[in-house]
Amino acid sequence: MHSQNQNTRPTAEDAARRLIILKHIVASALAAPPRDKLQQMTARFGDEERAKLQQQAEAQRDKFWSSLRESGWWSHFSPSEQAHAQSTMVTMTERQQIDAYWRKESAVALMWALGLLPELPAYDTVATAEILKQIPSRDGAAFVKSARLREQAELERARGTAELWHWRSRTRQLIERGDAFPADAKMHASGFRSYDDIVRFTARKAAQEGTIPPCIAEDFPASGKAYRDLTDEEWSQTQSITTERHYALNWLCGCAPDNKWDETPTGT
Repeated sequence: MHSQNQNTRPTAEDAARRLIILKHIVASALAAPPRDKLQQMTARFGDEERAKLQQQAEAQRDKFWSSLRESGWWSHFSPSEQAHAQSTMVTMTERQQIDAYWRKESAVALMWALGLLPELPAYDTVATAEILKQIPSRDGAAFVKSARLREQAELERARGTAELWHWRSRTRQLIERGDAFPADAKMHASGFRSYDDIVRFTARKAAQEGTIPPCIAEDFPASGKAYRDLTDEEWSQTQSITTERHYALNWLCGCAPDNKWDETPTGT
């Protein structure tokens, strides 16, 4: 499933710094207009107007990130986060904006791990920007110094649950693509002749163990229905939630090589 080095687990201070950085990453993405709207807005701009907009965007960027830069936090940004922070509301790519928007789910996982949330929201529940307001905005140094993580066993259980939900997403992907089920004699002998057979078995077992809520039609419950019945939009949303939480929890549990945020694996 996953590999980890017990000596490179992030500390509570690492997690607190990461959380504050993520809060700013998400906020900057939300403050920028959607890329298609920006394109429409600037379609008729002349060179002078474009130059003025870029100048304003750079000033806005510098002001937004100044507190973290002046506090010496820049060295704690990952390479992708530095690239994001160097972009402006004009130069930010669509991929950067989308990725930054969904980082709020990684932030939610860190908030829970640091005790700012009593429990993780359900895996079909999108975090709102409002929830990030619980992350301290002032005196980040004091927040980092006082940070405490939940017990490692609790973090590991949460990580395992996130991985299971991610596995369910990837299993649906195999089914949607029409991938052939492995012709494995042992699997067939155990009664597994399709990916859906494995899903039903896994869902029943996980529900019995309390890892997921009670099944719906022998499947993971999401949006009030069986996972296999999610619309493409519902599936995409749940997949994004799952991926981000799995990412953050894997990082917390020491799965990233040398504790590098950008290199955190999310294999299932």
